[in-house]
Amino acid sequence: MYRFDSFQLDPRSHELRRDGLRIKIPEQCFVVLLTLLERPGQLVTREELRKAVWPSDTFVDFDTGLNKIVKQLRQILGDSADAPSFIETAPKLGYRFIAEINPTRNSSTLRVNAGATRSKSRAAIQSVGLGVLVAALLVGAILFFRRFFRGHSAIPFASSELVPLTGMQGAQDYPAFSPDGNQVAFTVHNADGGTGIYTTLIGGEKPLRLTNMSSRNGNWEDCCPVWSPDGRSIAFNRRSELEHAIYLIPALGGTPKKIYTFNDPEPWVVGETRQTSWSPDGKTLAVSAAPLASSSRAILLISLADFSQHFVTSPGASDSDWSPAFSPDGRFIAFRRTAGPGLVDDLYVMPSSGGEPRRVTSDNVYIPSAPAWTPNSREIIFTSIRGGLTTLWRIPFTGGTPRRIEGIGTSAFSPSIAPKGHRMAFTSAFANQNLWAVKFTDKTHAAGDPQVFLTSKGMNALAHFSADGKRIAFESSRSGYNEIWTANSDGSNPVQLTFLNGDSGTPRWSNDGRHVAFDYRPRGRSEVYIADFSGAPPKLFPTNAGADNFVPSWSHDGKWIYFASTKASERSEVWKIPFPSGGPPIQLTTHGGMAPVESTDGFVYYSRTQGSDEVWRISPRGEEETLVVKGVGLDCWCHLALAPQGIYFISDRTAGNRTLFFYDFKSRERSSIAALGRLAGNPALSPDGKSLIYSQVDLIDETIMLVNNFR
Repeated sequence: MYRFDSFQLDPRSHELRRDGLRIKIPEQCFVVLLTLLERPGQLVTREELRKAVWPSDTFVDFDTGLNKIVKQLRQILGDSADAPSFIETAPKLGYRFIAEINPTRNSSTLRVNAGATRSKSRAAIQSVGLGVLVAALLVGAILFFRRFFRGHSAIPFASSELVPLTGMQGAQDYPAFSPDGNQVAFTVHNADGGTGIYTTLIGGEKPLRLTNMSSRNGNWEDCCPVWSPDGRSIAFNRRSELEHAIYLIPALGGTPKKIYTFNDPEPWVVGETRQTSWSPDGKTLAVSAAPLASSSRAILLISLADFSQHFVTSPGASDSDWSPAFSPDGRFIAFRRTAGPGLVDDLYVMPSSGGEPRRVTSDNVYIPSAPAWTPNSREIIFTSIRGGLTTLWRIPFTGGTPRRIEGIGTSAFSPSIAPKGHRMAFTSAFANQNLWAVKFTDKTHAAGDPQVFLTSKGMNALAHFSADGKRIAFESSRSGYNEIWTANSDGSNPVQLTFLNGDSGTPRWSNDGRHVAFDYRPRGRSEVYIADFSGAPPKLFPTNAGADNFVPSWSHDGKWIYFASTKASERSEVWKIPFPSGGPPIQLTTHGGMAPVESTDGFVYYSRTQGSDEVWRISPRGEEETLVVKGVGLDCWCHLALAPQGIYFISDRTAGNRTLFFYDFKSRERSSIAALGRLAGNPALSPDGKSLIYSQVDLIDETIMLVNNFR
């Protein structure tokens, strides 16, 4: 038996398990994995693997075949070729197993037997397999006699099995079971930026494509399918640059029909999810939408008979309700309520006929996807970071202590439960977000292509330079939580600054380099925290009690902290507060404001909303709010960096990859500087203006996994 990470491989039974849950693995993948495990840390050549997998008299394209086997094996393990945790590639030479192995007392014997000859190993596995089959028949006979000759004794559940839903290319997400539990609808994101809705028969061969929004359609996206209760139609979300709407399409394919258009005041907010739920009687769709003249979201019911609409929840100011899910018996709706600007969620349940929502969880942590009900309507399955890394949990709909679902590992999202057949599907996702750098010859010209600046597993983003340009602060999830880290300005010597085991972000250096301000969500609301380098824990810096206070920054003289707050209304405004003395905060804006930054010209620049294409400025004393730039392609405050003579910003309104631009305040001209990756953002300009750091998602691997015999 070989144990590594959460996996266990047993050469005797020819089984691979994760946290005790059996994973389906093809024989050739099993042989390659076993061969690598026999020589941990050592290079196993491609020729050695060829001999292990194929007999000498086999005629195949060995190189192509081996590449496919290793790729499939990585998908099974949730591994990445670019940032491997288990299997590392030695280009043109072979592979090595790099994870720590914890062998059991029988593994050395197995290793000797397996290493003698591969043919003997395969024969032994086949022999053991026959023995297992005989043992299974004996167990079946015992269970038969217990069932029929010992009354009503309970029969143990069959062991669960974890397998990929399909072998498709592209990132797959948002699985949804058909009413009979035999099909799954899902979204596929292709490498060219296109998306589509697909369906597949469980155990079938080729998925059926229902929609196809290619990259030439601009920033369009189809996502989040849901079946009608009669299995004839599928509802899905379609987002374009012009609108966001819900469409219906026949389950066997056809022309989509638009049935509802969202009337949102801004394109998106942090943590937004747009899953739709269909009532079991087929008469109603539940969605998350914005009430008139509000930037919050509430649960909206849409009648499919006459398309009448009415809201059934009323979240508090600055809160939003997302991801509705009807219970299978139709009596309740579960949803997640987000506090403030996002990433602080809890589950709620309410009667589908209306009434006061009841809180089910009290974690105040991010729930990144819609909940799912068990078929008996008694429990809710949901995604949460409550235990650190994202995984699936279950809780009675009446409340209680959540229980982790074992055997599915971490990085699990978007659960879906089959109404029949004891199956669960979920998305197993891996993403790698790194920091990149662009150097400039002048303010509008890059000195070569962008280069990788700082890498690690997980997420690295929202960097900010110290005033002397020698260090950066950034947000990273490499420890399992979003924490604040620092590093040298060349990316070396990364050091963890905070250990809050929560969601910390948007770090900003003070001008003297002695403090870092950031926002953190300790008890359901965002607050401003200050960290220094004394080794003491970061401290809450009181601002507006009872409101969300976030995205702080410093005045150049270090005497003020600017921040956004929802104190005055459900939308955020720009405020400032004295540092270090504190005191009553002073409101600067009255028409919306967030992400304030003081420029060298003495003005404070900001965006009015999360997804705004505008940049405004105001005096630190308040006074008149002045529009600086609008409509140049900017779509988020998180995609701009202020410079003395203009702004650098990253736009995704060009086909394919995103682009770094510079907008000159004086000439009012936009200059294209460099082509970046498709998922680039968060630019940070060095104090000398000679370089810019940004974050980029270099790898996304999303695979829908199927759990058979789920209970």
